[in-house]
Amino acid sequence: MKNKIKKLSLIITACAFLLACFGVNANEKTRRAEEEKRQSLKNSELKELPGKGRLTFDYGGWLDLRYDDYQNEDNDSSTKDTYDYTPSLDLRLWLKAILRPSEYSDSKHFFYLRLKNLYIDQKPESTAGGYDHDGPHLDYAYFILDFRPCWIQTGRRYFSIGRGIAYSNVSDGAEILYYFKNFNIKSFISRTLPREENIDLSVPGYDKKSERFFYASEINYFALPNHNIYGYFLIQKDYSNEQPEDSTHDYTYDSQYLGLGAEGKISDKLNYWMEIIKQSGKSRIYDTNEKKTIDSWALDCGISYDFNIYSHPIVSLEYAFGSGDKDRTSVTDTQNGNTQGKDTNFLYFGYIPTGYSLCPRLSNIRFYRIGVLLKPFEKITNFKRVTVGINYYRYYKDKSQGGIYDPEATQSNNDIGREIDFDISWHVLSDLRIILQYGHFIPGKSYPASTNNNQNYFSLSTTLTF
Repeated sequence: MKNKIKKLSLIITACAFLLACFGVNANEKTRRAEEEKRQSLKNSELKELPGKGRLTFDYGGWLDLRYDDYQNEDNDSSTKDTYDYTPSLDLRLWLKAILRPSEYSDSKHFFYLRLKNLYIDQKPESTAGGYDHDGPHLDYAYFILDFRPCWIQTGRRYFSIGRGIAYSNVSDGAEILYYFKNFNIKSFISRTLPREENIDLSVPGYDKKSERFFYASEINYFALPNHNIYGYFLIQKDYSNEQPEDSTHDYTYDSQYLGLGAEGKISDKLNYWMEIIKQSGKSRIYDTNEKKTIDSWALDCGISYDFNIYSHPIVSLEYAFGSGDKDRTSVTDTQNGNTQGKDTNFLYFGYIPTGYSLCPRLSNIRFYRIGVLLKPFEKITNFKRVTVGINYYRYYKDKSQGGIYDPEATQSNNDIGREIDFDISWHVLSDLRIILQYGHFIPGKSYPASTNNNQNYFSLSTTLTF
């Protein structure tokens, strides 16, 4: 036992040093891939540890070899792509320790640590590409203190509210969760990571630092069998500074979010989800520094049905909406942002899947998605763990005059376009998985003739857990 404690102490000390020395660079273009990696790594956090002693710990690793390829990412086949193809190698090493207050207690205090080391070789090097080494740095490092029915979590971890649209990200912070008989309440405070890129790319030094704080509370009511009804309130405060300082412009963006939602089962096979978000706050007009009221909305709702037939297909339908502002060219920046009146653009700090190729933010956009997920070879021994997913997206602008996340959609027309995505996932072994993804986007009338070529995305990754 003493040797175990000594070993754990050395590891925690080393991790504390890394936390002080390293931050994380966040990149909007890699958010989708990072969300997928996070889901793949979630088992390492939830894993039950062997042994029944008061102190137990386990460790492991995760390695992802990935190749991403974009074709016509600017929707213009006559110009060279800024982002073409990118091989990458992502290594995560993790440690989890559990301390039981006594041998007879159900309570478990635990510590989780994960380190990240990412190598990227982005092509072409002549434009925005080149070799990049991101790490080693601290990916996760947090404690969970179990004082049932209350849990306290603190450190660097993934924080989220509601479905994770208004806010979800890896941040430094603390959270308290309290369970009652028919409902639970959680509250947290978090802040962006050191050296995390600012979501507003017009801020001088946006790629050096962002300093935003998030204050949130959520209540979940689950007295109704198979249903969860929830509501939350989120405050985002912007304390970011320009580097170098810009004395002529103010980029401060403070926002609040009120969310209501529900999810559950209508029957054994039919599932549903719904969340509506009201955003308020204050944003700035770039030229005058005038404060304007934020008044925007978002909605995400859908259903899925599990068919009890061969291949067990799951068919899903989804509708999502984020309001826009007709004055905005950019949906994230102060410069080229709102120029007069209320700012009705929905700007959020979370994530929602919106496709592989176009991958737009849920700002000045509405989309419809129909998808199917199935296991076509479930009766073939070597391929029964192959899953195939197909999703079709149809995108429209909310305000035809306004811009969307893709700056090429400059025409005053609601028709953004359509996309079809395919993915194949094969668990070759329990610790080895191969994933292939393909997305094909066809621009609509929102794109001018010079930038309306089809866009393709292809990805192949191999993931090894050890």
